Amino acid sequence: MNTSFLANLVITKVHSASTLYTPQNTKLKRNDRQRWAVVIKYEGETVYTSGEKCFLSNLAHVVILPKGCSYDWQCTRSGHFSIIEFESEPTFYEPISLSVKNGEKILKMFKDLEYKRNLKKPMVEVESIRDTYTILLALTQEMSERYLPTEKQQKIAPAIEYISQHYNENITNDALATITGLSTVYFRKLFTSIMGVSPITYVHRFRIEKAKEMLKSDYGTLSDMAQSLGYTSLYDFSRDFKKHTGVAPSKYDGCL
Repeated sequence: MNTSFLANLVITKVHSASTLYTPQNTKLKRNDRQRWAVVIKYEGETVYTSGEKCFLSNLAHVVILPKGCSYDWQCTRSGHFSIIEFESEPTFYEPISLSVKNGEKILKMFKDLEYKRNLKKPMVEVESIRDTYTILLALTQEMSERYLPTEKQQKIAPAIEYISQHYNENITNDALATITGLSTVYFRKLFTSIMGVSPITYVHRFRIEKAKEMLKSDYGTLSDMAQSLGYTSLYDFSRDFKKHTGVAPSKYDGCL
């Protein structure tokens, strides 16, 4: 399951962190959920149903209930669950069940958050938001570990890392090939087949993405930016920027 949209969640408030008990065969229907929630059923089991899809909730499967989704749930085996409800603007149409390798570790994070909220210490609201982000990050990282790069992707990984650290330097196909231990011809062919663009085009696109970030910050002059990104002149930078975005850097409004 693609969970990349979780990266766009901006949590503005944590409403609650609770532990509840549901007896077997308890049922409930929920329409157009008003806020986000993340649930770990650490005793027993619950099944969420949305349309024709079913989503399992137990110690090995954490369920995320997005704002806006509708579903039915039924407790198939009685037991306790922990739930964190929080506010975020994006909506999603169905629950998400994420399998986890270490449910006890995730459960401890839930319990720690609930404990802090129960104490009502200063800054607890800020800490609650931070800890909820931490839980979501732990869940998505576990998902990412299930999709390890292929052998071919691993071969070009040193080049990707090098580009991210040296994008403002003069980078050549020969240099990148040497880093990966491949011949230049084979490296360029392999890189293009995996990334969809040539290595040098990838470098230019990487620089343009950095330029977009700089344009949203206190970057100084465009000439300073061009030099920071490794361009030999403002003209080359402006030409490259317009080639990839369709507008000159001076006209970029951050919404493209």
